[in-house]
Amino acid sequence: MELLNQDKLAKQKLSDLSISEEDDHAAHTSNPNMANNVWAFDRPNGEWALATYAESGSTRRLTSQVRVIIPKSSINPDPVEMELPMEDIHEFDPTHMLDYDDAARINNLHEAPLLFVLLRRYEAKQIYTACSEVLISVNPYRHIEGLYGEEKMNEAATSKNPKPHVYVIANNAYKTMKDQNNNGRAVKKNQSVIVSGESGAGKTEASKHVMRYLIDASKKLSASLTGGGARDATANDEIEKSIMQSNVILEAFGNAKTVRNDNSSRFGKYIKLRYDEGSELRGAFTEHFLLEKTRLVRADKGERNYHVFYQLLKGLGNVDENDDEELNDLRRKLKLGGEEATAEKFKMLSNGKCIEVNGVDDEKEFADLFVALGTVGVNDEELKGLFTVLACLLHLGNVTFSAIAEEGELTDFVMNSNMSAQELSDLLGLDLELMRKGLCLRHSRSGRGSLTSVNLSPAIAKTGLDALIKHVYGSLFSWLVAKINISNGFSASNKSSSRAFIGILDIFGFEIMQHNSLSQMCINFANEKLQQQFNFQVFVLEKELYVNEGLDAEVISFKDNQPVIDLFQKKPHGIMCLLEEHSMLSREIKTSQLISAFERPHLNIHENYVKSRFGNEDFIVKHFAGDVEYSANDLIAKNNDALQEDLKRLLSGSSSLFLKNTCSESVGELGEPGFTEVVEDFAPGQDLTDDEGNKIDVDVSKMAATHTVTSVFRSQLNRLVETLHSTEPHYIKCVKPNSSKSPGLANGALVLEQLKYSGVLEVVRIRREGFPIRLPFSEFHKRYEILCFGEPFPSARKASREESIKACEFICSKALMENSEFAKGKTMIFLRNGVQEKLMMQVRAIYAGMATRIQAKQRAKKEQVHLQDIKKKTVLLQNVHRMIQQKKMFKIQQQATLKAQTFMRGRVAKKDYTKKKLAAQKIESIIRGRQASEGYKQTNASIKLQSKVRSKKAQANLKESKNAATKLQSAMRTKIGHDDIEQKKKLVIGLQAGIRRHEQNQQFKMQKKSAIEAQNLYRMHQRRNSLLNKKQAVVKLQTVAREKKAGQEYKQQQDAALVLHSNIRRFLAKAKLEHMKLGLFSGKKRRNNSVLFKELGDYIEARENASLNRLVKEVNDQEEENPEFLFCDKVDKYNRKGRKQGRQVVVTNRFLYILDELKCKSVVNLNDGSLSSTSLSSMADDFVVLHLKGDRDLVLTCPHKTELVNTCSKVIMANCKKVLSMTCSDSFDFKTWGTGFSRLKGLSTIRFIFTEDETVKPEMRWKLVVEGDTFRVQVAPSLASLANQQLGTPRAQRFNIMIGGKARDIEKSVRGLSSGSGNGKQEMRKGDFSFNNLKKKN
Repeated sequence: MELLNQDKLAKQKLSDLSISEEDDHAAHTSNPNMANNVWAFDRPNGEWALATYAESGSTRRLTSQVRVIIPKSSINPDPVEMELPMEDIHEFDPTHMLDYDDAARINNLHEAPLLFVLLRRYEAKQIYTACSEVLISVNPYRHIEGLYGEEKMNEAATSKNPKPHVYVIANNAYKTMKDQNNNGRAVKKNQSVIVSGESGAGKTEASKHVMRYLIDASKKLSASLTGGGARDATANDEIEKSIMQSNVILEAFGNAKTVRNDNSSRFGKYIKLRYDEGSELRGAFTEHFLLEKTRLVRADKGERNYHVFYQLLKGLGNVDENDDEELNDLRRKLKLGGEEATAEKFKMLSNGKCIEVNGVDDEKEFADLFVALGTVGVNDEELKGLFTVLACLLHLGNVTFSAIAEEGELTDFVMNSNMSAQELSDLLGLDLELMRKGLCLRHSRSGRGSLTSVNLSPAIAKTGLDALIKHVYGSLFSWLVAKINISNGFSASNKSSSRAFIGILDIFGFEIMQHNSLSQMCINFANEKLQQQFNFQVFVLEKELYVNEGLDAEVISFKDNQPVIDLFQKKPHGIMCLLEEHSMLSREIKTSQLISAFERPHLNIHENYVKSRFGNEDFIVKHFAGDVEYSANDLIAKNNDALQEDLKRLLSGSSSLFLKNTCSESVGELGEPGFTEVVEDFAPGQDLTDDEGNKIDVDVSKMAATHTVTSVFRSQLNRLVETLHSTEPHYIKCVKPNSSKSPGLANGALVLEQLKYSGVLEVVRIRREGFPIRLPFSEFHKRYEILCFGEPFPSARKASREESIKACEFICSKALMENSEFAKGKTMIFLRNGVQEKLMMQVRAIYAGMATRIQAKQRAKKEQVHLQDIKKKTVLLQNVHRMIQQKKMFKIQQQATLKAQTFMRGRVAKKDYTKKKLAAQKIESIIRGRQASEGYKQTNASIKLQSKVRSKKAQANLKESKNAATKLQSAMRTKIGHDDIEQKKKLVIGLQAGIRRHEQNQQFKMQKKSAIEAQNLYRMHQRRNSLLNKKQAVVKLQTVAREKKAGQEYKQQQDAALVLHSNIRRFLAKAKLEHMKLGLFSGKKRRNNSVLFKELGDYIEARENASLNRLVKEVNDQEEENPEFLFCDKVDKYNRKGRKQGRQVVVTNRFLYILDELKCKSVVNLNDGSLSSTSLSSMADDFVVLHLKGDRDLVLTCPHKTELVNTCSKVIMANCKKVLSMTCSDSFDFKTWGTGFSRLKGLSTIRFIFTEDETVKPEMRWKLVVEGDTFRVQVAPSLASLANQQLGTPRAQRFNIMIGGKARDIEKSVRGLSSGSGNGKQEMRKGDFSFNNLKKKN
């Protein structure tokens, strides 16, 4: 982790560097800080660190010791300056800080930068890194989103430069098998994917993903074919299912918990996927080797036995009264339950003092194992036999042998368990006395043919019993593998029809444990052989290729590990050969004698054999991955896997056909339990050979009877290596980042150790030393033909071989200035690492120039078309603009003309008015003059007349009074004259006033008339302008009025909808309250069409159906004579696969019936508690689950499920005085029987999950989706949900404020409903749900 802590510091130093190989030197010289970096190995901490020189380059001296400064990290809290030897110093290169997908591209690659890039990519959740042709996989110990799936498979199959992935390795193997070509190099038809790594590195998971990709690729190929070439898709599906289920079986019987891994594979397997001529999958064959049978009788502390035994105790332990009686009988016979049969009571399960594994449910694993066994074709009788033998092995593990009391007395055995010896012998189909003799006696035949018996000591008898347990379990494992092979479509009949195969080898990695014994010796020897095969493939073939092509092969070198292999297997003094010889001896061999036998031919003679410094029972072997100290103690006991002849005869005489056919040498007949067709399959045309190459004709599954562990393993290993040599290999190296299985945590020292074991660094070195890129002349000419542009060379399609060679030479001499960067072979061109990038850069440069010219012409043409289009649009735009301008000018001129016309008309009218006014005044003046003249004349005449009259009167009076009084006449005349003057004056004044009044009256009338006419003209002009303005205002007002009216209508509709929603929710709340009083439907939502309904009870007219009454009475004699049908309806019943079946449900006063076309399918007694509870979702769907006690549950869809549950609840309450329990949840489980050996498997659980989905149309209401053991129901949103969505908006909040008292009135109505008032219900029925009434109220 120290390397990761220095990531930011190193990247900051690289910020101004170029990442190309051409600029590496410039980067070093331009940045003095980078040139001062160096990789230093911190031996106290066991990790590499990116350090700096303590001295500058000018003062640094070339000595054997170098002073460096290691920066602070999680290990070193402060920078540390130390002096290191030169072997702990490595040069730093800028490419060491780059995240290459292929680590082989890193310059000056060694273990420090390789470790650094792996840990950095691991921290970024990039667990796959390529290293030349080897894929390195670091176990993440967690799920990484998007790492696997269909998208990644398509990317691996179609991408030209895919990212490193296990799918890419599988795709390369599949394509190479089809095309027999790998980068122009002819390769073998058959392929092998070798997955290696230590326990816990993720080998099994990587193998599963490889198989999954290969199966998927074959399915896609089958789907793309047409006509007779396409195979049935179901065949591929069955093979895929069988292969994947076989992993469950192999993990149960072959995996166990170790101190390093909770699910460690304790065997190796080689799975061959067979393909036909069309590259379609035809079957699979699994070969296993080195099953760790010693674990059955001995387990280290903190480890468990094989998983299947713990699963067996959980699955077939205690008796369950609700299960089938046959299953309980089997449990009673096996006696695996109760306090006397716990895992701690069995020695085989408690040797390692570890019983439970965190996060593992053994009972669930047992159910999965049941399904898997049924999938691969194990029938019910074989299942019983298999579990019986496994249980007997557990009881045999507790057997102990008593010491001999008197001479000649037979050694006896003690069971030490809850099962008696007689019961054990009966289960095994053996005679008790014969079983006792077979375990405690050994018969031997003398040279003269006489048969003698020897009473065995307790220790030897116990050793024989352990051998029997290991032999039986190994035979069961081999039988299961054979069943898997047959189920996977492989048999003797179709073996010849397979043209090619892809093998997947899941092999244990190199192991150095605290205590190393026989298992580690075999594992490490196998890794030595595989490393030799790896060396042969990578190095020897590389060298042969150079020699065949006429190149110098001395540029590459490799280290061969043949001496270590000879140390183990070379006769006559190989360690394993000596161990086998001593194992076959009849006398007891001490450990010191075995060590002496090892040291005599090897000590101080063989460079790989060293004597241990700490004990006389250990020895050290120098492997390619490191020194391993092996313990010789119990080596012979662990290697002795041979079974005594007495025990062989004992198994052959068993009356149990299953035990006899699987574990003895007797051959059964087809159809008998345990009988399988013996099919062997390794590389075509190859036979099993020993170390000397001699053919061995022995059945692998029966080897344990006649050979030791090492001999069988070496024979299998030789056969496997020969198979690998005949195939084209692909390598996946799995790495464990830490020992605690913690996600995100990496131990650099542990990872570095595994990289050394895997030989990855050697691969990188040898490929970079030589020419890693090879292309045939034709392929090279075709790929880089563009570099010959302008030269007189024919095209690659028409060129001959000689012309292609000349073209390739020209390309290399032109593009590659140095001759050391390439080499010309006899059939292909060889390139150094990084040269291909240079060629592609030149190709891209030429293509870029051509593309630039093409783009320029294309852009010019495009711009021309665009210019013409712009011109047309510009002309059109100008025309439109001029038209608009002319319209504007016309309107201005029109308005000016109207104004001028108005002005001229006003002026002319004014002139006419003035003339007419003057003329009228003149006429009025003349008229008034005439009138005044005539009045004057009349007045003057009147005066004269009066004057004459008065004169005559006066003359008369004068004459009459002249004589009376002369004096009085004078006074009277004065007075009369004065009065006359006053009277005349008054008359003149009155006349003048009348004339003036008349003239003023006439003048006022004329002025008033003129003013009225002027005012009329002015008002007419004002009204016209006002009319135009009002007209525009009216148009705007109409628009605003319409918008306001529409808004008011929308508001009224929204308000009405909200009131309706409020009423519905209150009504539903009241109904829900009524149901809650009964304890039912808590949290249940109403469906959209169930706001108000009336319970009818009979929806199928069953009460008038006499035949239905008779049927009910016939199927159930406990039913009443004339039962009352409380509820009858049509329903759909669903099975465990989600398939619906039409049914009818009938509920009476005592029973519930499920009918199908007048046939009774199920009867549920409602009086005895058979119906324990019901489950419904809280959504608007029709699903209801009736949970039955001791039986599978009934899953129904009923349109009146509420009435159904109510009816059942009332019947149970009336008869049992109990409340029917009901679960209302969006997620619940129900029980159902499994498939196959169902009664033995017990009930399985299916998960119901309900979700609201707006994509589901309301008329569909709901949709069921089945995903394995999960039923997903997608339900359309209910009315209550829609109302809640509306009431959550600000509009709904404003509505509550706006309607005020109306809401309180509606609330009172709903309160009346809640209190049971009939008026409230009547009021709501009259129209509270009507939009029109709501509009009127609001």
